[in-house]
Amino acid sequence: MIEISFDVMQSAAIAACVAMVGRAIVKRVKFFQTYCIPGVIVAGLAVSFLLGILRAAGILQVTFDVAVLKEWFMDIFFTGVGLTASWKLIKRGGKVCIGIAITTIGLILAQDLLGVLLTIPLGLHPLQGIGMGSLSLMGGVGTSGAIAPLYEELGAENAVVMAVMCATFGMVFASLCGGPVARALIKRHNLRGEVTENYGGKENASGEVAADEVTPLNGKSLLGSVCLIIISAGLGSYIAILAGYVPYIEFPYFIGCMIGGVIVRNILDAVHVEVRAQELDAFGDICLEIFLGMTMMSIDVTKLADAFGPFVIIFVAQVLMTCLWAYVVTFKTCGSNYDAAVIAAGHIGMGLGNGPNTMANEKAVMKEFGFSKVGWVVYPPFGLLVLDIFNPIFCSMIAEPLCKWFGLG
Repeated sequence: MIEISFDVMQSAAIAACVAMVGRAIVKRVKFFQTYCIPGVIVAGLAVSFLLGILRAAGILQVTFDVAVLKEWFMDIFFTGVGLTASWKLIKRGGKVCIGIAITTIGLILAQDLLGVLLTIPLGLHPLQGIGMGSLSLMGGVGTSGAIAPLYEELGAENAVVMAVMCATFGMVFASLCGGPVARALIKRHNLRGEVTENYGGKENASGEVAADEVTPLNGKSLLGSVCLIIISAGLGSYIAILAGYVPYIEFPYFIGCMIGGVIVRNILDAVHVEVRAQELDAFGDICLEIFLGMTMMSIDVTKLADAFGPFVIIFVAQVLMTCLWAYVVTFKTCGSNYDAAVIAAGHIGMGLGNGPNTMANEKAVMKEFGFSKVGWVVYPPFGLLVLDIFNPIFCSMIAEPLCKWFGLG
């Protein structure tokens, strides 16, 4: 067998190529656009499939040196997530935010409980159930790639590939299921939204001008935003180190970085220092793309064949439970009205896919039945904030106690 090794810079270059090629593929394939599947996942899976087949056939073994850079990009991305957690912005959501928080956290716990319970008769490791629960379905490929390696260290074989594939298939079903569930609620309760032609565009339902602003590229301000993320991550590193002394709890480094971002953002808000969210998002998205490129190209998706049957059973059960949760719990906790029906569609997008799935589901429902200001303006940012903060912390900190509870560590 031919063996090829790439050093850290060469591996980063390949990951960048994966991200760029994936973007070009998505531009040309309508299916990936319809189901909001990121290009880096498409190209990364293609690379991992090809390398897995060549490896299994005894033809080629490729090794990437991605450990250090992958962790750095991951830490920076989650720091950026923390910097979005402004208490000032959260308070603007009012009472509906309470319902959003309840149903979001509730679905995280429900998916994980279902996943763990199904692993018992299927003979899987309980952490594989978490991996095919909220870690992948609500956390997506990014959170899966960050936390699933910890599960493998604790004895859950192939946790990374199972979580990544679960997250990938979840994005497809997120778009397939969201609209029908919302339509069923709307028809059953005879609901209707506001009439407006340009929701989410230049004019919203209340007649306010809300044009998409283009942030000019400015080297000085961009440097300030990048330094802000890095400084926040540095602060968070000390939080992670201190938390590491807490017994019986596995506290990942990136969670400390995320908490550092939360602290810095709210200090800046308190002293009235402006945070340029667009620049923070752009830098965070770049780090996420490179991190996902490194993650996807270095996993061996052929390992999924060993647990394909249990994987399908758990995945189907999770899809059905998530749809039922949105239909019953999300709809009731968010007001049992038209806004709640739109949020239910968005929650399926969020509960099985990612942010773009959330927005696509809501947009499809509103195009047919009318605008929902709460569903379109309040739910996506607040729901994603609750999810992005609570889910990785819970999935990380539950790992070791769960193993001990099952007598596996």
